[in-house]
Amino acid sequence: MNNKNTMFEMYFRRYKNLVIRAVMKKSQDYQLAQEICQQVFCSFYFHIDEVDEDLVKVWLMKTTRNALVDYLRKPSTRNEVVLADDLRESGNTLAHTAVEYCEDKVINQDLTGRILREVKEANASWYEVLLLICVYGMSREEAAKRLQISDQVLRARLYRARKFVREKFGDEYWNN
Repeated sequence: MNNKNTMFEMYFRRYKNLVIRAVMKKSQDYQLAQEICQQVFCSFYFHIDEVDEDLVKVWLMKTTRNALVDYLRKPSTRNEVVLADDLRESGNTLAHTAVEYCEDKVINQDLTGRILREVKEANASWYEVLLLICVYGMSREEAAKRLQISDQVLRARLYRARKFVREKFGDEYWNN
């Protein structure tokens, strides 16, 4: 196991309950707390090299707060978390599962990053639409309003952007 995974597991074991308690205090929803904990630690895994060791707890709490605020602003984006029985165990099993999940997320984020870079180079207006709808999860109506364009123009840009992605990344995108 590499050093990044070891550090991640150490921080995960140390702070996962703190993150869950922070969300529970505000929401009284254990499944939501688990979901946000997972999001926070996936983000942490991706940024672990950038976070100063002395500020890990602060970073995690700030990220937890932001994730909860985002969730509360968009209740329609809630996804239920269903844990398998073996994930309910404390200790190493959960930490290893979290590492594997986060590694998969990083790989997918790498593909997403490459796709977004290519789309941005091809057409900046397509990029804006994809970013707002596919990355930030805005509705078409919200995105059109934010970009100050009609819904028809937004739909056309989204169609062209998706067509570009299918043509350029077809097999690689569908195999991930």
